[in-house]
Amino acid sequence: MNETFPAYLTGGLILSLILGAVFVFRKRFDPFAPVWLFMIGFFQVYVIQALSYRDWAVSVHGEQIVEAANWRSLWAICLFLFVYWFGPGRWFSGKMPRAPYHWSMPALSGLVPFMLTWGFFCSIIMIVQGKDEETTQGEHLLRQFYFMMLGSGILLMVTGSRREKPARPLFFAGLAVCLCFVMLWIFQGKRSPSLIGILGCACAYYGPRFKRPPLAVLTVLAVVGSLVVAVSLAWRNQRLYERSATGFVQFLVDFDPSTALVNLNLVEAENPRANRKEFRSKETEEYGGYLLMFSTVPERSEYDYGANYLRLFTTFIPRIVWPDKPIFGRDKWIAAWMAGSEFKRDEKFTGPAIGILGATQLNGGALATAIVLSVLATGLRTAYEYYRRYQYTCWAQAWWALTYYNAWLMTVNDDPFVWFYYIYGFSIMPPMVMLWLVNRFAETEAEARWAKWMKNWQNRPMPLDRMPA
Repeated sequence: MNETFPAYLTGGLILSLILGAVFVFRKRFDPFAPVWLFMIGFFQVYVIQALSYRDWAVSVHGEQIVEAANWRSLWAICLFLFVYWFGPGRWFSGKMPRAPYHWSMPALSGLVPFMLTWGFFCSIIMIVQGKDEETTQGEHLLRQFYFMMLGSGILLMVTGSRREKPARPLFFAGLAVCLCFVMLWIFQGKRSPSLIGILGCACAYYGPRFKRPPLAVLTVLAVVGSLVVAVSLAWRNQRLYERSATGFVQFLVDFDPSTALVNLNLVEAENPRANRKEFRSKETEEYGGYLLMFSTVPERSEYDYGANYLRLFTTFIPRIVWPDKPIFGRDKWIAAWMAGSEFKRDEKFTGPAIGILGATQLNGGALATAIVLSVLATGLRTAYEYYRRYQYTCWAQAWWALTYYNAWLMTVNDDPFVWFYYIYGFSIMPPMVMLWLVNRFAETEAEARWAKWMKNWQNRPMPLDRMPA
């Protein structure tokens, strides 16, 4: 059992930090800090899955590989936390251009209806009605902005929660849009957008009020989030109910909440075909993909040396302009699966996520893991401290509600920046950048003077309980 000892240490470290923050340092605990979502995602993959899948992992990869991989998980999270709490993120946040104090209603009046309409169109037309229809490259591009619907709801919630000019109808309209977004994506069987909608709503509610959710609310959010994930996955995989609104309601009535434990990898799902190898295998889970990369690269397949991060730039070049644009790093990803999988894979294999440590192993092993996690820790801390410095501005409140949840997505995908390639870079970043520019140029002289004074006065981010009314 020595191979699971590092996983227990990793779990003990994460649980002690989270529980200590919640119960011992409650006054300093901010649930909207990205470090907590990062640790939750890391705990799910590299503790729960590592312990639950131990027998399979040892039988396929051997005790030595499993133990080494688990030690990698331990020092990786330790390095991430050290850089996050003691690295230069806070200093970087103070060197960035300040957030705009002004909040332009004319700009919002034009932007929010556009985002809501386009986002709703993408969610309904493309995904619900047209998911099996063939589309041209241009049509496909124009239908990829479904997260704009959530963005419009968050902007309405923040605007309606302004302390100087509260507008409850706007707040409730934004809340209704966000909940509609959640339900649409539960119906589509997609867990990530549904869960993100809940996380975004919570931050958009508490952020403008400069409050933290009480422990009871955090518990309810955790339970609701788990159920949303369970319902989404169960609805996507079921074959007994008609794919319609009536069938969905019948499914919800008959839904067994205990299936949430299956989706959290705490219990095994009942499967009459579990005796077959393809149904016993766990390599399609994040931890299984991590072990595959750990045991295969570079011995049987080459590193990609971070080629995948070129997509941070090439993702903005549409295929209309570059029809043959490659998915950088994908060839090495497929080659590793073909070389190390339990099953025969070909070059058309699309496959599952390999988790953050599987991605960094493919990037360049232990050195790449240290570099990537240090960069992520610094980036997350910089973003969080920037939010805290300017939480009194509506722009920062909306931006953070639409940003902080990506810390969780970083841990569970093929690439720490998948969230940017497919969601944030197209649907969230452009309107937020536009609002930043519009509101900075629209500031009155008095607003600019006050905001500049606030920036110079703040030697460190203002505590939440001392924000100005």
